[in-house]
Amino acid sequence: MAPKVYVTADDDDFDTLDIQHLREEGFDARYLSFGQGGKAYRDILRYACRINIRATVALSLPPTILTTLKAYGDAAAACLEQHIKPQPHLAALIAYYPTTIPNPNTRYPTHLTVLCHLAASQNFAPAFPSYVYAGVQPGFAESDLDEYNKIAASLSWTRTLHTLRKAFKIDVDLEKIWEEHVALEFATKDAAATMRTMVAEPYVNHIPTLTGGIGQKDLFLFYRDYFIPQNPPSLTMKLVSRTIGTDRVVDEMIISFKHTQTIPWMLPDVPATNKQVHVALVSVVCIRGAKLYHEHIYWDQASVLVQVGLLDPKLVPEGFKKQGLKRLPVYGRETAEKVLDESCQPSNELISGWQKRAKGDPGAALPARPKQTAAPNGTRTNGAKANGS
Repeated sequence: MAPKVYVTADDDDFDTLDIQHLREEGFDARYLSFGQGGKAYRDILRYACRINIRATVALSLPPTILTTLKAYGDAAAACLEQHIKPQPHLAALIAYYPTTIPNPNTRYPTHLTVLCHLAASQNFAPAFPSYVYAGVQPGFAESDLDEYNKIAASLSWTRTLHTLRKAFKIDVDLEKIWEEHVALEFATKDAAATMRTMVAEPYVNHIPTLTGGIGQKDLFLFYRDYFIPQNPPSLTMKLVSRTIGTDRVVDEMIISFKHTQTIPWMLPDVPATNKQVHVALVSVVCIRGAKLYHEHIYWDQASVLVQVGLLDPKLVPEGFKKQGLKRLPVYGRETAEKVLDESCQPSNELISGWQKRAKGDPGAALPARPKQTAAPNGTRTNGAKANGS
């Protein structure tokens, strides 16, 4: 039986994508209307949590600023206030930008996981775990509101999903999902099968060259015609590190190839140079409901251009030469080599005077390490953890 997640708000015309995404992740997501609030609403919450073992109430739906901000604040306050008292079958309580909170020093039952997402404009500092999102307003997590902020919504979704999985003791093998996708791209070389591992509207963005695609149609054409068949046969990938999060896999790797043909995704329209290339590359993969949602791929394009002969570090514009610049601050294959072995290349060679300062500066002694102090509360700002779980 799928774990139940109740989404509740005072606006019945809320963003249904919230429930859709929860269902894609395997939750039995249902909506509870705030209605007029008060005792009737509290009775609904008690009933829902009593009849569904390990049910979760997720407050993730804000109001419009003009008509429902206060009402939604009441809904949030009702849940946060009500569940101070033990509710044995409630596993987690997640509140998005409530307009009021209980006493900041409130302690919730030890079996209940509480998380609060706050806009920076809300001057709250609760003792229970919370995140503050800078530069946004309440409403940042709903795509149908003017206050929607894609980055804050994405960060809060990842943290919410982590909290839900932890509460229900759910483990998802993201590495397996990612490995199967990579195998279809580089071993099987099947564009159609690759697309079946992705959500209905995925996107891929190779950051330095703006290549990839948005949506099934464009991305399929990109994989079929430009990515899979046009990688040089000499292409190899060496994994350096892999970080696995709640809904993301981050790979750090070294890509090596001989430039024997045009490579549309990395060197679009550049004729073959027969140069050997080694470049450090980072892939950030987001997975939603056991399928790939998007990929962000980063690499040092200047390093690639140096290695194929399109960029000469010695060709400094005259205006900069007159100011004393002797070479462009770029390297070739050395950047990849230093990823594999941090000692193989000296550091700071491009910083004028570094060698002299490093050898002779009497102030180069290590500073005293400061004593660690406990943070005053459980609030975390901009993703930085201050305290709390």
